[in-house]
Amino acid sequence: ASIQRSGITSLRGLAIALNNRGVRTARNGQWQVSNVRNVLARQSPTVL
Repeated sequence: ASIQRSGITSLRGLAIALNNRGVRTARNGQWQVSNVRNVLARQSPTVL
């Protein structure tokens, strides 16, 4: 949420920001657009 508040709203931008912050995925990997899309879709189906 704080990443989005900073003005980054694209899926690619969110993935880059998460990787730059050192946040790892559930499987200890780096964020990809598909990971971000899947997480956001599970949170709220109307986000995308």
